[in-house]
Amino acid sequence: MSLRNLPWLAVILVLGGCAALPPAPPTPLTPPADLLSQLRSREEQVQSFQAKGRIVVISPERRYAGSGLLLGKAPATLRADVYDPLGRTLLDFASDGREVAVLFSQEAKFYRGPATPANLAALIPPSVTLPQALKLLTASVPLSPGPPARQELEQSQGQYLLEWQNPDGTPRERLWVDARGLYPVKDDWLGDGGPHNFSVEWGDFGRLGPHLPGKVTLRTYHPLAELRLTYSELQVNPVLTAAELTLTPPPGVTVVPLGP
Repeated sequence: MSLRNLPWLAVILVLGGCAALPPAPPTPLTPPADLLSQLRSREEQVQSFQAKGRIVVISPERRYAGSGLLLGKAPATLRADVYDPLGRTLLDFASDGREVAVLFSQEAKFYRGPATPANLAALIPPSVTLPQALKLLTASVPLSPGPPARQELEQSQGQYLLEWQNPDGTPRERLWVDARGLYPVKDDWLGDGGPHNFSVEWGDFGRLGPHLPGKVTLRTYHPLAELRLTYSELQVNPVLTAAELTLTPPPGVTVVPLGP
C-alpha cells in the first residue's frame, strides 16, 4: 500500500467507527415520588420574590407593555409597577388578597376595591387566583395538592406529564416537566370539571439561576387574555417591607371605588 493512501484509510476507519456507535439510551424514568419531591421542595422554598423585566398585558379592556418591577410575597401579596420607554408610569398595582389598588398615573385615577377576579384583571388574567399567580410567576408548581393520579414519560418530547384529577376522574391540572433538567415547561389548569381555565408556559431556564424561568406566558381563555413576562432579574426570598408592597393614592388624583 502506498504511504499517500494512509490518511484516507484513517478517515474511513474513523467514519466507520462513528457509524457503528449505538444510539443514546433513552432518558431514565424518574420514580414518581422522586420527581414530585423535587418539585415540591422548590415550590415550598419560594416565599417571596423580586423581578425586573418586560411586562405585556393583553386583555379585552386594556393593552399595555413596558419595563417593570414585580414584588411578591406568599401567600397572596403582589405589587407591580410598569413604565413606558420614557420612564413614565403606565400602571401601579398592589393587592394583599383582600383589597386591590390600581393607579393609572396618565389618567390621574386611583382605583381601590375588593380583590375580586374582575378587579385583579388590571394585571392578572381572569380565572387565575392571586395565590396561583404568585406561584406561576416563579414556576413554583404544581398547584394541586397531593400526588398526581398519573405520570408518564413522553419520550418524543423529552418531557414528563403529570396529571391531577377531580373526584369524578376528570383532569384538574396537567403539568409537563423537562425530563433532563426537571424544570416545568407548561401547566394547564382545567379546574373542577369546568372549561379550560388557563395555561402557562415557562422558558429560558437557568439564565437567572438554577430552576428559575427567564420567560413566563400566562393565558386565559374565557375571556381571552395574556400576561407575558421576560425577566432581566429574578431574586428569590428577598426581604420585602410592607411599604414596598402597598400602594397609596398620590396627591391630585381622583380616587375611584371599585365594585365587586
